[in-house]
Amino acid sequence: MPKIDFAAVITADDKASAAAVALRERIRQRRDRAMNAGVRVGGRLIHTDDISQQRILGAAVAVMRDPSLVINWKTADGAFVPLDAGAVLAAADAVRAHVQSCYEREAVMLAAFNAGGEPNIEVGWPG
Repeated sequence: MPKIDFAAVITADDKASAAAVALRERIRQRRDRAMNAGVRVGGRLIHTDDISQQRILGAAVAVMRDPSLVINWKTADGAFVPLDAGAVLAAADAVRAHVQSCYEREAVMLAAFNAGGEPNIEVGWPG
C-alpha cells in the first residue's frame, strides 16, 4: 500500500494563511500606488515617490536654515516653479500629509480584514 506524505498536504488553515498574506501584499501595493500618485499643491502636481519625498524634505531643511532661499522646483508636469520658503514648507507639509493618509488608509483596510471583513482595496485612497 502506498504511503501518503502528510507533510505535503495543504490544509484549509494553510490556504487561509496564504490568502491573508496575499491580501496584505495587495493592500501594501495599493498603498504604494496611492502614495506615489502625487499631491496637488497650489494647483501643481508634486511627485510623492520615495526619492521626491527625500528631496522635498531636503528643500524644507534648506529653507528653514535660510528663509530667503528660493528653490526652483520641478513639478510632475515638467514645469519649473520657483518656491519661496513658505511654498516649500507648504509642499513638504502636503507631501507628508498625503503619505500619512495613505498609511492611515492601509491601517483601516488591515483592521477591516483582521476583523473578518473583505475590504475593497481599490476605494477610499487619497489622491
